[in-house]
Amino acid sequence: MSPCPDKIRMLGFIIPIILTEERDDVWGEWDGGAGTITLNAKASEDLLQVTFLHEAIHAIESFLGLNINHKDVYCISQILWVMFKENPALTEWFFQNLRKEH
Repeated sequence: MSPCPDKIRMLGFIIPIILTEERDDVWGEWDGGAGTITLNAKASEDLLQVTFLHEAIHAIESFLGLNINHKDVYCISQILWVMFKENPALTEWFFQNLRKEH
């Protein structure tokens, strides 16, 4: 499996992804002020992925000025992760076509 990237592009912004083992109180965090996503490197690969989706949705919410409550962010991230995980053909088709664009 590929390692977690150290940054992503979103809406024209570069968002650094910080992997750390310094915190035990959270699996991840979106810092809108710093424009960073921090992930707990102690997490399993599955937990790291679903946490990334969760924090990315918080970033989207922040950029677009949405008012999504935390429970809904949690639900959306869980559903997206399970959809990709349980449908490998969909995941391959979806991301393979995206890779052709870049």
